[in-house]
Amino acid sequence: MPGMDLQQYKAEDFILNDSFVRYCLRSNDTDVQFWENWLERYPHKQEEAEKARQWLFRLGLRLTPEEKDAEFGKLKAVISVADTPEKKISWKKIARIAAAIVLPLTATTWWLTTQRQVAPAADQEAYTIFKATDSLRRQVTLADGSLVILNPHSVLKVPTSYNQKQRNLQLEGEALFEVAKAEDKPFVVSAGNIHVQALGTAFKLRAYHFDKEAAVKLVEGKVRVAQETAVAELLPGEQLITGRNHARFNKNRFDLEREKAWRSGRLVFHNASPADIAATLEYWYGINIKVITRKNKPIRFNGVFNNKPLQEVLTAVCFVNGLESVTKNDTLFVQPISK
Repeated sequence: MPGMDLQQYKAEDFILNDSFVRYCLRSNDTDVQFWENWLERYPHKQEEAEKARQWLFRLGLRLTPEEKDAEFGKLKAVISVADTPEKKISWKKIARIAAAIVLPLTATTWWLTTQRQVAPAADQEAYTIFKATDSLRRQVTLADGSLVILNPHSVLKVPTSYNQKQRNLQLEGEALFEVAKAEDKPFVVSAGNIHVQALGTAFKLRAYHFDKEAAVKLVEGKVRVAQETAVAELLPGEQLITGRNHARFNKNRFDLEREKAWRSGRLVFHNASPADIAATLEYWYGINIKVITRKNKPIRFNGVFNNKPLQEVLTAVCFVNGLESVTKNDTLFVQPISK
């Protein structure tokens, strides 16, 4: 494992790192500073690091500093031997090794400590899932008071442990996040391999499966975006556009007033061309759309809609211009009425 990239670390790898152990024990100021900065820079590794930290603390219950060093040394030695290409160790195996090493404590001490702490789940955590319909947004208020506005076709996964020590969310689609301040609990939204961290702020993340690019827009506050080894920070009015699968950061300004209009739910068309209509509906409702018109019949559209579903907007656009809407696969076509 020497020379292994820290970003590839799993929980068992953190346990084997002497510097990380000293960070958890708060026994070395240099290590504490390094790991606090590193975990802030790479928020997507906080879950694995926390899992390792919990196990280290469980191993250290009721032990003197000298005993801790001895027991950690035993655990690391066993993991190092087992963690080879031929003997890939599992997290459950680590739990059994830990129990075998540390539980020569008295039965009474073991009973008392297990009543106070429950071992972290070895498998996946339970989630509450929120989905927005195909044509309407959904507003979700989280346990910490943070507000999430899900765009249509979007899914938000909230772990049951949310707001206990961390605030980690998973998003498919697009959502605006108005984050309640809690500096001791990092707020991290992940969409595939893209991770956005904020404290008290308002930002929007778009990462639909049909888009080739993802976008993060900062309305207020400050956020840090991490993808693979790339990291960038945004200020209000800045957006970062990147590839969905590979980091390709492009930072620029965006129309802040347009985002505020989106937040209020007020959709305005002013002398909109077919291209304007398509771009606006894609932006507003999170759909892949194409507007097809006849060359000899130019189209312009005016209208104002307040928090209206997609179908109501489409009906108005089609009625005024003699069009119809047809869905094929993941694409909505607005086209001349078939004769």
